[in-house]
Formats: sequence, structure tokens, C-alpha cells
Amino acid sequence: MAMASTDSSLSAKMDLTSCSICFETFKTPKYFPCLHSFCEGCIKTYITTTFVQKKGGIHCPLCRLFVPKSKDVSIEEWSTKLPTNHILLSLIDIKESKSDKKLCTACARENESESACSWCVNCSESLCKVCDRSHRRNKFTSSHTLVELATSETCEMQLHHADIPCTEHPDKKVEAFCTDHNVVCCMTCVMLKHRKCENVGCVEDASDQKKKSSEVQEFTKDLQNLKKSLDEMVNDRSENLQHFDKDIQNIKDEIDRLFTRISSHLNRLKSDMLSEISQIEKEIRPEIVYKRDEIKCKMSTIENDIALFQTNMKYAPPARFLQAIEKLMEQKLILEKFVKDQNQEIKDVEITFEANKKILEIEKDIGLLGKINLRRSEKDDLPQSTYTFIDMSSAIPILSSVVDIQSLVTGIAVLDTGHVVLSDHSAKTLKLRDQHCTTVLSSLSLPGWPYGIKMTSDTEGAVAVLGHGLVIFNIQNNQITKIKEIRTNVNVDFVYYRDRYVIGYGQNIAVYDSSLSKIRDISVNNAVNFMALRDDNSLCYTSGRNVYCITMDGTPVFTYSHDRLRNPYGTKVYKSRHIFVCCYSFKNVHQLSHDGKLQRIIFDNIPSFPYCISFNTLVDRAVVGCNNKIALYDLK
Repeated sequence: MAMASTDSSLSAKMDLTSCSICFETFKTPKYFPCLHSFCEGCIKTYITTTFVQKKGGIHCPLCRLFVPKSKDVSIEEWSTKLPTNHILLSLIDIKESKSDKKLCTACARENESESACSWCVNCSESLCKVCDRSHRRNKFTSSHTLVELATSETCEMQLHHADIPCTEHPDKKVEAFCTDHNVVCCMTCVMLKHRKCENVGCVEDASDQKKKSSEVQEFTKDLQNLKKSLDEMVNDRSENLQHFDKDIQNIKDEIDRLFTRISSHLNRLKSDMLSEISQIEKEIRPEIVYKRDEIKCKMSTIENDIALFQTNMKYAPPARFLQAIEKLMEQKLILEKFVKDQNQEIKDVEITFEANKKILEIEKDIGLLGKINLRRSEKDDLPQSTYTFIDMSSAIPILSSVVDIQSLVTGIAVLDTGHVVLSDHSAKTLKLRDQHCTTVLSSLSLPGWPYGIKMTSDTEGAVAVLGHGLVIFNIQNNQITKIKEIRTNVNVDFVYYRDRYVIGYGQNIAVYDSSLSKIRDISVNNAVNFMALRDDNSLCYTSGRNVYCITMDGTPVFTYSHDRLRNPYGTKVYKSRHIFVCCYSFKNVHQLSHDGKLQRIIFDNIPSFPYCISFNTLVDRAVVGCNNKIALYDLK
């Protein structure tokens, strides 16, 4: 029964051996910082086709994490410099060992093809029957552990005993673990770099201890709970998408119905108007035609009289002429009376159309059939994460280094790469330093004294400049460049969330959209200094001798004060729950709980006056900006 369970477990692992780009078994799997792996050839092609020089990196094809390119690596060789996923290589070996195609590794070196029958755990090689016999008899390999291929035991041993090369010395395998620096290393590293470390042991013991630790148990639960939360969020977004698609179709149908209704009404008005015109035409036109024809008859009469008169004048005997002229004169009198009567009776008939003024103004007054409203509401009912946050109250801070910089650091942001952006108050510049803060990689001159820094994306950020507003900057290939300057009132800091800037000025907090159009003002009773955003979108800010927390509508959440808190400046939320506040006067950093209670004064007797703080999440390191110094603390 246990064997079946193991086989099932290994079968599940086999799904990891396929590249998500080519959908074939990995060929030299390379992985990104997000731990997604791809064939070296596949990712080389992907890098070549998608790399954007302006951004200085690419996005992971699966999770879209931005991966910046190292300055000293070309695009062509980037894929080869990525770390190799040796666990996947072991899984691929297992997969091949369970098939009939597994060949002897030793024979393959001599260009011979022999089917393998066993696996050497120590050498991580498959062996045929002849090489197996030689391996067992050889003085140097007789103590090696050989197991039969295509068994669960073999598979497990391959996984557990696969050699991992040292990153510093690729020709050496990892054998030791330094607890002081939390790194695996080879024996050469132990002798060269860790000879003074007190806690160095073999990787097997360290791995066993780590697996049994409560931290790993909690981490396992955290991963499952995170997966559950993400599943619920995906379902929530899918449900929202269904509602959105349904709303789109409903709006289209409503527009069609509205247009049909308007068209039907206009067609009905048109029909009524045409019917009225037809009725008028039916009544009036015959009258005009009758009168015209009557006059035409009289016209014919006068034309005939004229012809008779002219004939009689020319040809009639005197007696006949006298008779004819008498009758023609009588006829003339009758026609004169007819013309006189018609001049009094005839009325011009004119028909006009006066359009409804509302119809005439329809294009002006009704420019739209309606208004489409798109609303983005904050989700208060999203599934809440149930995973356990790392308890920072138990983390032990170790001062790892102090960097002298001869300047007041008034703002700090740590990039995903571990590099540090800081506000150099004295020089009025932004400076990009390496993750150890020892080397300045680039700098950007600013129009005034810089303070709080916030990254708004992987490569873009903003810095508050006293008396000027915000300077938006970009970081590509370890170079800082200014994008634009936004003039606005700002004290020393701001926060950025959901495409909105929340800026402290005077005794107010202003909320702006991405184009810096003000949405609303929040009035508070004290000057707003440094600010930090919590995971529930409530806002912490320092002022006077206190730390305040309010919601985005201005509702107070808590106020924190302490005898050893004077001139609190930079504040930062870390690990989602813990609030860190720099106390300039007492040279310490206060660690607060989510509800504003003091957990501990985590950094005391800092080498200089602390002004701001940020964290390198890659290595759990605090970076404290001080007067003339930067202090780095490792959190264990």
C-alpha cells in the first residue's frame, strides 16, 4: 500500500518535467526568480522575441513577473546564465529510468549503447549488468549504494541523493549548510567564506531539521491556504466576468430596444404626418384643378371670339358683321364679369411644414442614446487569506553591516532585484545602490529636497520633493531616468495603490487618480508626515510624537504613542501585519501589531539617527536610512 502511494506521488511529480512553452520534456531546464522553469532553448527564443530595451527585461511567460536583465549579461547569453533546475533534471532521470529506454551512463561515455539495470546513488549514474559488476568490484566504488532501476526505492534515492553543484564553485557539489548565513555551500566555500561561522553542518542534517521544524509545517499550511485563497479569487473573478458579459449583453439589448422604441415612435409620427398631407391633398387639389380647368374653358371661349371677330371683319357682309359684332360685345361683357368675379374669388393655396422644435434640436439636445457607467468598486467581500503570517515578533535582528554615505537618507525603496533606491537629502538626488548599499549604480538630480519613495510598478516609481510635488522616474538597466514632474502640494510622503496617489499635505490627505485629478480630501487634525498603506487599505502616518491609523474615509483606527517615541518619521508595513516606525530622536525602530500595539522596539541603539526604513523581502533584511549611514539588519 505504501508502495502504491509512493508511485502515485512520483507520478504526480512527472507532470513537472514538461516545458510549458514547447510542451516536451525539459532540455536543460532553467528557472526565473519566480521558480518557473523552461527549456534553455525555449527561453532563449522567448527572450530574443519579447525583450524590450526600454524596459530592460522580460515578463515570465506564466506568472508575468518582471525579470530585469543583468547589466553585464548580453541578451544572447542571458538564457545560459540563468540557474539550472537540478531537481527537474533528477525528475527527468527518474522518468527515463522507469522507461525501457534508460541506457548505461558509463557505456555512453564510450559511445556504446547498453540497457541499464541499476542506479548508483553515489555517482548518480545508471549502469548496465557489466558495469554494475565492475562497480561492485572496484576498490573505489565497492562501497557505493546500487539499487535496481524502475523501482520506487530507486526513484526516491535518485531524488534524495542527487548532487547539486555549488553556485560559487560549479565543479563542487553542495555538502554543507551555514545557518548563520542561511545558505548551502560546498566544502571550498566552508573553508574560504564560512570558516568563522559557528553553525555549519551537513546539508542532510540541516534538511532533516528544517523539514521537522514548525516553520516548515506552518509554511506548508500557508501554501495550501494561499492556494485556496487564490482559487476563491479566481472563482470570484470568473463570476465577475460572467456578470460583466451578461451586463454587456443586457446593455446591448436595452440599446436595441430603445432604438426600436424611438424608431417606432418616429415612424408613427411620420405616418400620421403623411396621412394628414394626403388628406389635405385629396381635398384641396381637386378644387385648384377644377378652377384651373374652368378658366381654361373661358380661355377657349375668348380665343374663339377673337377668331370670329377677325373673320367677320375681313369676310362678313355688312349685315352679318353688324349682327356678329353685337353678339361678340355681349360675350365680352360676360367674360369681363367672369374675370372680375374670379379676381375676387381666387385664393392662392399654399401648404407649408413647420417642424417640431424638439425634433429640430434632437441632434443638439440628444447627442447620446444614453450614458455607459463603468464603476470599479472595492471588494470588501473577497475571500480573505487564511494563511498564517510569519510572526515577526520572534525574528531576531542581526546588524549585518553599516555603510557610511555622508548624507541624510530621507527615503528608501527596495526593488524586486534587491537593489535599493534612496533619497539623498543633502545632494538633492535619487541614488540607486546595489543590494548591499555599498556601490552607487546611478543617480538622478532633483529640483528640491527628496523624501518618501514608492515604486508604482516593477520599473517605475515616484519620489516626494518638498515644494515641488512628485517626480516620476524609471529604472532600466540599473539607470534612473526622470519621466515627468507633477506639481502638487506635498509634505514629505505619499502612498500609491490601485492607480491612485494618496498624498499628505498640511493637515490634509488628498486622494488623486492616476492623472492627478483630485478625488477627495481627508481632513485630519495634525500635520501628515510619513505614510504607509496596510493590507486592508487603511493608512498609517506619523505626526508629532504619535503614529495614527485611519481608514480611507478618515475614520480613526488607532493612535500609538510611547515614552521612547519622539520625532517618528519613516513608517513601513512588512509581512502584511507588522508596522515599523523609525524614531529619530531615540535611535530606535518600534514594531507595532496590526491593531497598533507595541510588540517590541526591534532595532535599538542604531548607529545613527534613523529616518526611514524598507525591507528586502528576498532575504528578510531591513534597510534603515539614517543620518550619514545606512544600517542593514538580517532578520533570523
